[in-house]
Amino acid sequence: MTMNDRTAGYMPGQDGVLGVKYTSTFAKSMMSDSRLLYVNPNHPDATDNGNTGQNPEQPFLTVAAALLQTRDNYGDVIFVGQNDSWTYGGGSTWQTPIAEEITVTTEGVSIIGVSPGGLGVYWNPVTAAGAGVCIAVNAMDVLISGFAFEGGAEGGTGIYAEWDGTTLFGENMVIKDCYFDSDMDIGIQLNFSWNCEISGCNFQECDSVGIYCDTADNGADYNRIHHNVCHDCGVGGIGAISLQGCSENHIWANSIFNGSAQGGGAATDEGIDTAGGGDNQVFDNYFSCANAGVGAGDYDDLNSASATDAWVANHVMTGLAITNPA
Repeated sequence: MTMNDRTAGYMPGQDGVLGVKYTSTFAKSMMSDSRLLYVNPNHPDATDNGNTGQNPEQPFLTVAAALLQTRDNYGDVIFVGQNDSWTYGGGSTWQTPIAEEITVTTEGVSIIGVSPGGLGVYWNPVTAAGAGVCIAVNAMDVLISGFAFEGGAEGGTGIYAEWDGTTLFGENMVIKDCYFDSDMDIGIQLNFSWNCEISGCNFQECDSVGIYCDTADNGADYNRIHHNVCHDCGVGGIGAISLQGCSENHIWANSIFNGSAQGGGAATDEGIDTAGGGDNQVFDNYFSCANAGVGAGDYDDLNSASATDAWVANHVMTGLAITNPA
Protein backbone atom coordinates (compact mmCIF):
# COMPACT_ATOMS: atom_id res chain seq x y z
CA MET A 1 0.00 0.00 0.00
CA THR A 2 1.47 3.34 -0.98
CA MET A 3 1.51 6.52 1.10
CA ASN A 4 -1.11 8.10 -1.15
CA ASP A 5 -3.35 5.06 -0.71
CA ARG A 6 -3.04 5.38 3.05
CA THR A 7 -3.77 9.13 3.14
CA ALA A 8 -6.35 9.41 0.38
CA GLY A 9 -9.35 9.20 2.72
CA TYR A 10 -7.90 11.77 5.05
CA MET A 11 -6.64 14.31 2.55
CA PRO A 12 -8.90 13.94 -0.49
CA GLY A 13 -7.55 15.71 -3.53
CA GLN A 14 -4.53 17.11 -1.69
CA ASP A 15 -1.64 15.26 -3.30
CA GLY A 16 -0.48 18.70 -4.35
CA VAL A 17 -0.06 19.71 -0.71
CA LEU A 18 2.53 17.01 -0.22
CA GLY A 19 4.22 17.83 -3.51
CA VAL A 20 4.40 21.55 -2.90
CA LYS A 21 5.14 21.89 0.79
CA TYR A 22 6.82 18.72 1.92
CA THR A 23 8.67 17.10 -0.95
CA SER A 24 12.21 18.04 0.09
CA THR A 25 11.82 17.51 3.84
CA PHE A 26 8.84 15.23 4.40
CA ALA A 27 9.37 12.75 1.55
CA LYS A 28 12.97 12.04 2.47
CA SER A 29 11.93 11.24 6.05
CA MET A 30 9.66 8.37 4.95
CA MET A 31 10.75 4.73 5.01
CA SER A 32 8.98 1.69 3.63
CA ASP A 33 7.89 0.75 7.15
CA SER A 34 7.16 4.26 8.44
CA ARG A 35 4.01 4.34 10.56
CA LEU A 36 1.32 6.85 9.52
CA LEU A 37 -0.84 7.99 12.41
CA TYR A 38 -3.94 10.20 12.39
CA VAL A 39 -5.29 12.66 14.96
CA ASN A 40 -8.62 14.44 14.64
CA PRO A 41 -10.52 15.56 17.77
CA ASN A 42 -13.48 16.50 15.56
CA HIS A 43 -14.01 13.03 14.08
CA PRO A 44 -17.03 11.22 15.58
CA ASP A 45 -15.01 8.01 16.01
CA ALA A 46 -11.90 9.61 17.48
CA THR A 47 -10.66 8.07 20.72
CA ASP A 48 -7.37 7.35 22.46
CA ASN A 49 -8.79 4.12 23.90
CA GLY A 50 -9.15 1.30 21.39
CA ASN A 51 -8.06 2.97 18.16
CA THR A 52 -4.63 2.28 16.71
CA GLY A 53 -4.60 5.65 14.99
CA GLN A 54 -3.45 4.08 11.73
CA ASN A 55 -6.88 4.32 10.09
CA PRO A 56 -7.98 7.89 9.20
CA GLU A 57 -11.58 6.87 9.89
CA GLN A 58 -10.62 5.82 13.43
CA PRO A 59 -8.13 8.51 14.48
CA PHE A 60 -6.69 9.35 17.85
CA LEU A 61 -8.25 12.13 19.87
CA THR A 62 -4.90 13.64 20.92
CA VAL A 63 -1.40 14.11 19.53
CA ALA A 64 -0.03 12.80 22.82
CA ALA A 65 -1.64 9.41 22.17
CA ALA A 66 -0.20 9.28 18.66
CA LEU A 67 3.29 10.06 19.95
CA LEU A 68 3.15 6.96 22.17
CA GLN A 69 2.91 4.87 18.98
CA THR A 70 5.96 6.42 17.30
CA ARG A 71 9.42 4.87 17.17
CA ASP A 72 12.89 6.38 17.04
CA ASN A 73 14.31 6.87 13.56
CA TYR A 74 11.55 5.10 11.63
CA GLY A 75 10.29 8.29 10.00
CA ASP A 76 6.86 7.92 11.59
CA VAL A 77 4.38 10.66 10.66
CA ILE A 78 1.48 12.11 12.65
CA PHE A 79 -1.18 13.79 10.49
CA VAL A 80 -3.38 16.21 12.43
CA GLY A 81 -6.79 17.07 10.96
CA GLN A 82 -8.03 20.52 10.07
CA ASN A 83 -10.33 22.46 12.38
CA ASP A 84 -12.24 25.73 12.17
CA SER A 85 -11.45 27.48 15.44
CA TRP A 86 -10.39 30.80 13.88
CA THR A 87 -12.09 33.79 15.47
CA TYR A 88 -13.88 34.74 12.26
CA GLY A 89 -14.61 31.23 11.03
CA GLY A 90 -18.22 30.57 10.07
CA GLY A 91 -18.22 26.80 10.28
CA SER A 92 -20.60 25.00 12.61
CA THR A 93 -18.72 21.68 12.72
CA TRP A 94 -15.12 20.56 13.12
CA GLN A 95 -14.41 23.50 15.42
CA THR A 96 -12.39 21.83 18.18
CA PRO A 97 -8.73 22.86 17.99
CA ILE A 98 -5.77 20.94 19.30
CA ALA A 99 -5.34 22.06 22.92
CA GLU A 100 -2.42 20.14 24.41
CA GLU A 101 1.02 20.57 25.87
CA ILE A 102 3.19 17.73 24.61
CA THR A 103 6.83 16.71 24.80
CA VAL A 104 8.38 15.02 21.77
CA THR A 105 11.05 12.46 22.63
CA THR A 106 10.85 10.35 19.46
CA GLU A 107 13.74 10.96 17.09
CA GLY A 108 12.89 11.46 13.44
CA VAL A 109 9.13 11.93 13.87
CA SER A 110 7.08 14.36 11.73
CA ILE A 111 3.99 16.18 13.06
CA ILE A 112 2.03 17.72 10.20
CA GLY A 113 -1.12 19.80 10.25
CA VAL A 114 -3.28 18.88 7.27
CA SER A 115 -4.83 22.14 6.11
CA PRO A 116 -5.82 22.94 2.51
CA GLY A 117 -4.89 26.58 3.03
CA GLY A 118 -5.20 29.45 5.45
CA LEU A 119 -3.13 29.68 8.60
CA GLY A 120 -2.87 25.98 9.41
CA VAL A 121 -4.37 23.57 11.91
CA TYR A 122 -5.19 25.50 15.07
CA TRP A 123 -3.28 24.63 18.23
CA ASN A 124 -4.29 26.52 21.38
CA PRO A 125 -2.12 27.10 24.46
CA VAL A 126 -3.37 25.40 27.63
CA THR A 127 -1.51 26.94 30.56
CA ALA A 128 -2.01 30.69 30.98
CA ALA A 129 0.35 33.38 32.30
CA GLY A 130 3.15 32.51 29.90
CA ALA A 131 3.99 29.22 31.59
CA GLY A 132 2.85 26.64 29.04
CA VAL A 133 4.63 25.17 26.00
CA CYS A 134 2.46 23.73 23.23
CA ILE A 135 5.21 21.53 21.75
CA ALA A 136 8.44 20.85 23.64
CA VAL A 137 11.02 19.07 21.48
CA ASN A 138 13.60 16.90 23.28
CA ALA A 139 14.53 14.77 20.29
CA MET A 140 16.67 14.96 17.17
CA ASP A 141 15.42 15.31 13.58
CA VAL A 142 11.84 16.38 14.35
CA LEU A 143 9.69 18.04 11.66
CA ILE A 144 6.75 20.30 12.61
CA SER A 145 4.67 21.94 9.90
CA GLY A 146 1.24 23.39 9.17
CA PHE A 147 0.00 24.67 12.57
CA ALA A 148 -1.43 27.97 13.81
CA PHE A 149 -0.60 28.61 17.46
CA GLU A 150 -3.27 30.98 18.72
CA GLY A 151 -6.25 31.38 21.05
CA GLY A 152 -6.93 29.37 24.16
CA ALA A 153 -5.20 30.43 27.37
CA GLU A 154 -3.15 33.44 26.33
CA GLY A 155 0.58 33.36 26.91
CA GLY A 156 3.23 30.71 26.75
CA THR A 157 5.42 29.36 23.97
CA GLY A 158 4.46 27.72 20.69
CA ILE A 159 7.50 25.45 20.13
CA TYR A 160 10.46 25.02 22.49
CA ALA A 161 13.41 22.89 21.33
CA GLU A 162 15.68 22.19 24.26
CA TRP A 163 18.37 19.98 25.68
CA ASP A 164 16.92 18.17 28.68
CA GLY A 165 20.17 18.52 30.62
CA THR A 166 21.28 14.91 30.16
CA THR A 167 20.92 13.00 26.89
CA LEU A 168 18.00 14.44 24.91
CA PHE A 169 18.67 17.26 22.45
CA GLY A 170 16.21 19.23 20.30
CA GLU A 171 18.67 19.47 17.42
CA ASN A 172 18.26 19.18 13.63
CA MET A 173 14.63 20.31 14.00
CA VAL A 174 12.70 21.64 11.01
CA ILE A 175 9.77 24.04 11.47
CA LYS A 176 7.93 25.11 8.32
CA ASP A 177 4.77 27.03 7.46
CA CYS A 178 3.53 27.70 10.99
CA TYR A 179 1.71 30.75 12.36
CA PHE A 180 2.18 32.32 15.80
CA ASP A 181 -0.15 35.13 16.84
CA SER A 182 -0.47 37.66 19.67
CA ASP A 183 -1.76 35.00 22.06
CA MET A 184 1.78 33.62 22.20
CA ASP A 185 4.44 35.27 24.35
CA ILE A 186 7.19 33.40 22.50
CA GLY A 187 6.80 31.85 19.06
CA ILE A 188 9.83 29.51 18.91
CA GLN A 189 12.49 29.14 21.60
CA LEU A 190 15.82 27.35 21.14
CA ASN A 191 18.07 26.02 23.91
CA PHE A 192 21.30 24.25 22.88
CA SER A 193 19.55 23.52 19.57
CA TRP A 194 21.94 23.23 16.63
CA ASN A 195 21.39 22.71 12.90
CA CYS A 196 17.70 23.64 12.95
CA GLU A 197 15.78 25.20 10.08
CA ILE A 198 12.91 27.68 10.56
CA SER A 199 11.26 28.87 7.36
CA GLY A 200 7.98 30.06 5.91
CA CYS A 201 6.61 30.98 9.36
CA ASN A 202 4.52 33.99 10.32
CA PHE A 203 4.98 35.70 13.69
CA GLN A 204 2.20 38.24 14.22
CA GLU A 205 2.55 40.43 17.30
CA CYS A 206 4.01 37.77 19.60
CA ASP A 207 4.04 39.61 22.92
CA SER A 208 7.66 38.98 23.86
CA VAL A 209 9.59 37.61 20.90
CA GLY A 210 9.22 35.66 17.65
CA ILE A 211 12.35 33.45 17.56
CA TYR A 212 14.42 33.36 20.74
CA CYS A 213 17.38 31.96 22.63
CA ASP A 214 17.44 33.04 26.27
CA THR A 215 20.85 34.25 27.42
CA ALA A 216 20.41 32.06 30.50
CA ASP A 217 20.18 29.00 28.22
CA ASN A 218 22.82 27.37 26.03
CA GLY A 219 23.55 28.97 22.66
CA ALA A 220 21.63 28.02 19.51
CA ASP A 221 24.23 27.62 16.77
CA TYR A 222 24.50 26.61 13.09
CA ASN A 223 20.80 27.26 12.46
CA ARG A 224 19.12 28.44 9.24
CA ILE A 225 16.35 31.02 9.65
CA HIS A 226 14.84 32.31 6.43
CA HIS A 227 11.74 33.52 4.59
CA ASN A 228 9.77 34.29 7.75
CA VAL A 229 7.50 37.26 8.50
CA CYS A 230 7.75 39.04 11.86
CA HIS A 231 5.20 41.81 12.38
CA ASP A 232 5.40 43.95 15.53
CA CYS A 233 6.84 41.14 17.65
CA GLY A 234 8.08 42.07 21.08
CA VAL A 235 7.24 45.77 20.78
CA GLY A 236 8.56 47.07 24.05
CA GLY A 237 9.89 43.57 24.72
CA ILE A 238 12.63 41.41 23.23
CA GLY A 239 11.91 41.62 19.51
CA ALA A 240 11.51 39.64 16.30
CA ILE A 241 14.60 37.39 16.23
CA SER A 242 16.78 37.41 19.34
CA LEU A 243 19.78 35.06 19.30
CA GLN A 244 22.07 36.76 21.77
CA GLY A 245 25.14 34.69 22.55
CA CYS A 246 24.57 32.43 19.52
CA SER A 247 27.07 31.75 16.76
CA GLU A 248 27.40 30.63 13.14
CA ASN A 249 23.74 31.07 12.28
CA HIS A 250 22.55 32.08 8.82
CA ILE A 251 19.59 34.49 8.87
CA TRP A 252 18.28 35.66 5.52
CA ALA A 253 15.25 36.81 3.52
CA ASN A 254 13.11 37.58 6.55
CA SER A 255 10.59 40.44 6.55
CA ILE A 256 10.56 42.39 9.81
CA PHE A 257 8.03 45.17 10.40
CA ASN A 258 8.19 47.24 13.56
CA GLY A 259 5.65 50.03 13.83
CA SER A 260 7.77 52.10 16.21
CA ALA A 261 10.82 51.99 13.94
CA GLN A 262 8.72 52.67 10.85
CA GLY A 263 7.44 55.85 12.49
CA GLY A 264 10.92 56.96 13.60
CA GLY A 265 10.42 55.97 17.24
CA ALA A 266 12.85 54.04 19.40
CA ALA A 267 12.72 50.25 19.00
CA THR A 268 15.90 49.12 20.67
CA ASP A 269 16.98 45.62 19.54
CA GLU A 270 13.44 44.72 18.48
CA GLY A 271 14.60 43.56 15.03
CA ILE A 272 17.43 40.99 14.82
CA ASP A 273 19.81 40.73 17.77
CA THR A 274 22.93 38.54 17.57
CA ALA A 275 25.04 40.44 20.12
CA GLY A 276 27.36 38.39 22.28
CA GLY A 277 27.67 35.59 19.75
CA GLY A 278 29.87 35.46 16.68
CA ASP A 279 30.37 34.54 13.03
CA ASN A 280 26.68 34.85 12.17
CA GLN A 281 25.74 35.85 8.62
CA VAL A 282 22.68 38.09 8.35
CA PHE A 283 21.79 39.06 4.80
CA ASP A 284 19.01 40.11 2.44
CA ASN A 285 16.49 40.80 5.22
CA TYR A 286 13.89 43.58 5.01
CA PHE A 287 13.40 46.07 7.86
CA SER A 288 10.78 48.82 8.30
CA CYS A 289 13.34 51.42 9.38
CA ALA A 290 15.66 54.03 7.92
CA ASN A 291 19.38 53.50 7.50
CA ALA A 292 21.96 54.17 10.19
CA GLY A 293 22.65 57.67 11.47
CA VAL A 294 19.17 59.19 11.41
CA GLY A 295 18.20 58.88 15.07
CA ALA A 296 15.67 56.77 16.95
CA GLY A 297 14.25 53.73 15.22
CA ASP A 298 17.01 53.45 12.63
CA TYR A 299 18.94 50.37 11.52
CA ASP A 300 21.44 50.61 14.38
CA ASP A 301 18.70 51.10 16.95
CA LEU A 302 16.49 48.27 15.71
CA ASN A 303 19.27 45.67 15.42
CA SER A 304 22.43 44.50 17.22
CA ALA A 305 25.36 42.46 15.97
CA SER A 306 28.53 40.80 17.16
CA ALA A 307 31.78 42.28 15.89
CA THR A 308 32.57 39.02 14.09
CA ASP A 309 29.19 38.81 12.33
CA ALA A 310 28.75 39.55 8.64
CA TRP A 311 25.62 41.62 7.97
CA VAL A 312 25.45 41.85 4.19
CA ALA A 313 23.09 43.88 1.97
CA ASN A 314 20.07 44.16 4.22
CA HIS A 315 17.17 46.28 2.99
CA VAL A 316 15.84 49.32 4.84
CA MET A 317 13.34 52.01 3.86
CA THR A 318 16.10 54.31 2.60
CA GLY A 319 18.08 51.75 0.61
CA LEU A 320 20.66 49.13 1.55
CA ALA A 321 22.43 48.77 4.87
CA ILE A 322 25.86 47.38 4.11
CA THR A 323 27.48 47.33 7.55
CA ASN A 324 26.93 45.57 10.83
CA PRO A 325 24.50 47.52 13.05
CA ALA A 326 26.46 49.47 15.66
